[in-house]
Amino acid sequence: MENLTNVTTNSTAGFDGLNTDYPSIMAIDKYVTPIICLIGIPGNILSFVIWMQRRMRHSSGYYLAALALDDLIFLTLHIVFEIHVTWSVSIVDYPVLCETYPILFIASQYLSPFFVLGFTTERYISICHPFKREKYCTIKRAKIVIVCFAVFMLCLTAPHGYFFTMESSVCEVRLSVREGHVKSIYNLYNLSVEMLAFFVVPVAVLVLNILVILELRRLSRVEQAQLHGSPQRTAATTVMLLAVSFYQIITTLPVSITYALQGEFEKPQAGDPDYDRFNHSHMTYNFVQMIIKEYGITHYAFNFIIYVITGKMFRQELKRLLLRPFSKLALHLPRDYTSLRTSVRASENSRTWVSTNGNHAKEIATSETLL
Repeated sequence: MENLTNVTTNSTAGFDGLNTDYPSIMAIDKYVTPIICLIGIPGNILSFVIWMQRRMRHSSGYYLAALALDDLIFLTLHIVFEIHVTWSVSIVDYPVLCETYPILFIASQYLSPFFVLGFTTERYISICHPFKREKYCTIKRAKIVIVCFAVFMLCLTAPHGYFFTMESSVCEVRLSVREGHVKSIYNLYNLSVEMLAFFVVPVAVLVLNILVILELRRLSRVEQAQLHGSPQRTAATTVMLLAVSFYQIITTLPVSITYALQGEFEKPQAGDPDYDRFNHSHMTYNFVQMIIKEYGITHYAFNFIIYVITGKMFRQELKRLLLRPFSKLALHLPRDYTSLRTSVRASENSRTWVSTNGNHAKEIATSETLL
């Protein structure tokens, strides 16, 4: 853990020496990640814009807007990371930037699971404790929770501003915090925080989702007449939120597991009697790890696709947003047509014609069919 490669936590890489040792694995990182970012960045921009539309600004909508903005920030910073590490173009090897970049990059990774936990908890309260919905599931409270999460994450990742420093014109982890290797301050801190963000939080989300599903099954047995049709909309929204949270779980936990097993597949030293066997095992593990890493990044990029598939209101708002320029054009055309017709009518009505028998001028009524 000697250079910026270690800025990445389990959701991005954290795979030391992975790219430079094996060109085939390096190729996956070079060409798959840009595709994910090309899908995710426009998708997150559209998602943020749609969730901030007036009709969509309910409490869950604010959580999803915050999630889209955070995912957008992460993918943007991840591009910087890929250029710096994978393509070996020095970008963050500068004072201040070296200390600031890890804080923002890692904080954006941690925020995503916490935002999912936020709207999952809200959905749990809304479904399982409906009488507390008015108190806890409000827009004001959602805004407060979002701000608190953001501040908490920045405070949680602030120590990385100290961990990373410029050494010989290279941004790397301080030697003093790496002493002890596995038991070093740097390693223990990262392990503790990542266990919270990428294991404890997803498991909590999983438990809450299971409770919500069980309650929905119970509610499905109740007559719709007694529910006055309101749970149908709630259930539709819940399906979308469940899809988002479950997708994050199934993309986060595998990365956490492979990251935890990294110590079992260390690269063997030259001269080891079983060097060939262990080296093959190490290479296989790194190949699988890279694939899982790319799979894990997709939850920062593919939420837009989930919204389109599972969210009816989201699709309607997306359609309205995309057709808005054409709608404005269509609104202007009839207005201009009416204005032109009115002006021509007024012009024709103002004309006077003199009869051949010398009578005074008389107005000739015009017809709309002239246009």
